[in-house]
Amino acid sequence: MMKYHRIPVGPFATNCILVKDAETNEGLIVDPGGDGDTIADRIRTLGIKPVGILLTHGHMDHCMETSRLSHEFDVPITMHSADLPLYQNLGKQMEALMGPSAAAAFSPDALVEPTGFLDEGDTVVFGKSRAEVMHLPGHSPGGIGFLFRQDPDVLMCGDTIFRDGVGRTDLWGGNWETLLKSIREKVFTLDDDTVLVSGHGAETTVGREKRHFPY
Repeated sequence: MMKYHRIPVGPFATNCILVKDAETNEGLIVDPGGDGDTIADRIRTLGIKPVGILLTHGHMDHCMETSRLSHEFDVPITMHSADLPLYQNLGKQMEALMGPSAAAAFSPDALVEPTGFLDEGDTVVFGKSRAEVMHLPGHSPGGIGFLFRQDPDVLMCGDTIFRDGVGRTDLWGGNWETLLKSIREKVFTLDDDTVLVSGHGAETTVGREKRHFPY
């Protein structure tokens, strides 16, 4: 059984999710997009023993504190290989979305490269807990979600789908039809009571979003 703690961080209020195995206290850092001090303090307060950083995708608002926390807790970074070019160009993303001054504060030389890659059907294990990996392209080519089978199930789905909304597809590598396919053929095939923990905003459920889906 895992427990999770959602922390909105950074200028885009990205949900950094701290996942903790209830028996061993081992845990994961999902999408550390900003406010590294806040994330690190919460990890210590909750007594989490991080064993890895997982990225749902490579957009900068989900990755900006990845290298810093990888160093601080001596843990590896894992993502989908299709989003590696996005991750390796965080500085260019920052310049496009936040301006040259923000990009100037970013040091490419300090970037910690991922050492593992995940794809559909893989499993992430920490402590006595495990997550199934779902490939959810559309918002980005390498978008992935982490499905925890418990009661109810929990899917950490990045920016694929939100409460009353879906991820944008006008950023690098986005594709509208691919996004809808990921939602309809993967997310919406899960049990209706599955909790969706999105990259921004409050939790929702598969059933709720199916009932209100306008596309």
